[in-house]
Amino acid sequence: MSLISFSLLNITGGTPEPVCYENGIVNSKGWFLGDKPLNYSVPLILLDISLIFLLSNAIHFVLKRLGQSRFVAELLAGIILGPSMIGRSRAFRDELFKDWARVILDTISITSVVMFIFTVGVKTDLTLLRKPGRRSLAIAAAGTILPFLLCLVMFFACRRYFPNDVTQDSLLYFLASRLSLSSFPVLATALDELQLLNSELGRIVMSASLITDVTDWIVSALASAIVMITRAGHSGAAIGIIGSLIFGILFVMCVVRPAVMWVSRRTPIGELLLEWQFLTMLLTVLVISVATQVLGFNAILGPLLLGLAIPGGMPFGQTLTQRLEPVCMGLFLPIFNVLAGYRTDLNDLKDVSSWGLIEMVVVLCVIGKLVGAAAASRYFGMSTVDSISVGLMLNVKGIIEVAAFNTYAWGDIQIASVEHFSMLIISILVVTAIVMPLIKYLYDPKTHYVARKPRTLQYANAKPNSHLRIMICVHSDENVAPILDLWTICHVTVEFPVTLTVLHLNEIAGHNLPVLRAYKPSHHSAPITPSDHIMNAFRYFEQKNMEPGATTLHPYVAIAPYATLFNDVCYLALQRNAHFLLLPFHKINDGTQQKVNYGHQSLNRNVFAYAPCTVVIFIDRNLAGATCANTNHLLNRLVVYFLGGEDDREALALALRFCYNPNLQLTVVRFLLLSPGRDEAVDKKSMDKEERLDEETMERFRELCRSQERMQYLEEHVVDGEGTAAVIRAMSEKFDLLFVGRRKGLDSELTKGLTEWCKECPELGILGDMLATSEFTEKVSVLVVQQQKGYKGDGGGQTESSKKRREKKLAGVTVER
Repeated sequence: MSLISFSLLNITGGTPEPVCYENGIVNSKGWFLGDKPLNYSVPLILLDISLIFLLSNAIHFVLKRLGQSRFVAELLAGIILGPSMIGRSRAFRDELFKDWARVILDTISITSVVMFIFTVGVKTDLTLLRKPGRRSLAIAAAGTILPFLLCLVMFFACRRYFPNDVTQDSLLYFLASRLSLSSFPVLATALDELQLLNSELGRIVMSASLITDVTDWIVSALASAIVMITRAGHSGAAIGIIGSLIFGILFVMCVVRPAVMWVSRRTPIGELLLEWQFLTMLLTVLVISVATQVLGFNAILGPLLLGLAIPGGMPFGQTLTQRLEPVCMGLFLPIFNVLAGYRTDLNDLKDVSSWGLIEMVVVLCVIGKLVGAAAASRYFGMSTVDSISVGLMLNVKGIIEVAAFNTYAWGDIQIASVEHFSMLIISILVVTAIVMPLIKYLYDPKTHYVARKPRTLQYANAKPNSHLRIMICVHSDENVAPILDLWTICHVTVEFPVTLTVLHLNEIAGHNLPVLRAYKPSHHSAPITPSDHIMNAFRYFEQKNMEPGATTLHPYVAIAPYATLFNDVCYLALQRNAHFLLLPFHKINDGTQQKVNYGHQSLNRNVFAYAPCTVVIFIDRNLAGATCANTNHLLNRLVVYFLGGEDDREALALALRFCYNPNLQLTVVRFLLLSPGRDEAVDKKSMDKEERLDEETMERFRELCRSQERMQYLEEHVVDGEGTAAVIRAMSEKFDLLFVGRRKGLDSELTKGLTEWCKECPELGILGDMLATSEFTEKVSVLVVQQQKGYKGDGGGQTESSKKRREKKLAGVTVER
């Protein structure tokens, strides 16, 4: 990890400058008593922080529409305030950014960096390095080794032409080694801003950067120890340095980590740390940072080791996310980047040979990383566009590079001049400003969620002895009981097997790296997680209620931001070849109050838009206050409200699949427009494709009704949407489970006037939104169905032979009863 300078950085020179100022000038008495407030530290520092915060956020507000990152905005804010622009005025610098004020701002920003590095360590899950995958290893190696080798070849081939200020003290070596690496925390921040953190390429790139970063952390710690031993020059100091490093590692692993795990096991599930526990953790960070600095190591080494020893997620990672990050990382950390921009002086870029050589190193590292990562990606079968996107992602730069450049110019190494520093800051600013929009333009993960084959229930029902593949998404154990009730009535047997994929969705909290992995039970020494409760409930239910061999259960866990969690849902549905995926409604009624989660609503909306299969939203109204163990509600009477269209046909296909269970009764209510004097023969001739498919589907169902007494077909003639709503309101309470098609974007005379209902939950469509309100169905559960997007077919492959096969299935079930 790069070192950080703790000295005041003189903007006009290349060496630390001592600053002297009068003691006691802290608080001003105010203008009215003759004081100049900006001559006192408290008002001046508060004004500087406010100015930095407002200007950087204003620039980011404008540039984010162009795909730029917050890091770019912060550097630009510093350049605007610095000697390149506004800071050219000596009066401005002397009034707002006095030398002693920058000392205080440096101290605040570096303290924030220490906390940031500690947070990065906590959120880093090193267990992911146990099996990183060959692709991530290859991308990490190629994207790091190739640019470094190119720089070394250039350095040895052209060394005699280099100016002395560049070749001395190994500046080019340090630059090549730093720019060849990809920073894990920088990439996590950038991909989060692009909403690509849990995309397929995002995971690959994050794994590759984690490999290189962990390697860099180890090498940097050993290199620091070697440098200190070399400077000490005697064996006693060497033993002390090595012993202190080993002691620090043992203390963290043998004392701090057991204490942390003890606290974690005794913290209730879902709860944050107590206030004294949180403050003790922060105090430990500061003490360890001071200790590492006193021993001669960099101040961030201790907090990094401490953070890596603390498990992310709940409760430690989540506590840091909610209590520390908003103030420390949101308000104070940007000061570090803004001050780097402030020290950048474009007027110093006069020696073309010097900064041109540095630019050559930057260009070689960028091109080498792009080519190396892209080549490794292509080798593993990725497309050209995706391979280039991987190379661009690995070239994103950020605060870690700024910290390294500070060290080169003003830190312990001091091998770069102010001119070099300014050129390096401008270089990473330009590189990141170019790369971020290109990534956004080239890579759209949503285009990868298109299935090549139909994945609908109509298609699955048409196949003999269809093996139904279902994917269920669960947010918490409150969703489990109603979903198990649906599983109960699904009639899963060896003859009609089901492959069930259960995905536990978690909002990323206390983690840097998003996770999508197969579920593994927690170790006996670790605290029980919500995933353990949920998966145990499904396994227990499978063992107690299902025939052996009838169900195959595949549990998964996803951890990602809710804004992009749909990527995990759609990706897994595509990989598991799901026929339909089931998501819970974003409102849960626990019997006393209704809980609403708008993050879940946004997830459902995005899944509707991009899912590679049929999507079903389950609105449960039966299980107020239920738990995982309470699954005794019966759903026997089913009804499908059929208005027409592919979604309604898919809703009927789902209801028919449930009716493989001989104990269920199904009613289909078809709504027709009341048209006096209507000529049926003329109407059939004028039918479009969708209307013909609807008519054929209804004709097949009427044939089923003639042989199945438990099935009923009804027609309701209405004039407009008001009549449709009246029929639904009158009939719904007679049933246990309602099926409706989403029909998003389809409006007709049958729903005319109902669009005013489609305001609270527009993602459910007109009827779905209407039925989601308690006014229509207080005790009846609802399934809102959308057929696979982009798939059109003749009833999902409902040929004459497939229709007969399905009739035999239903008839066979009746005979068994």
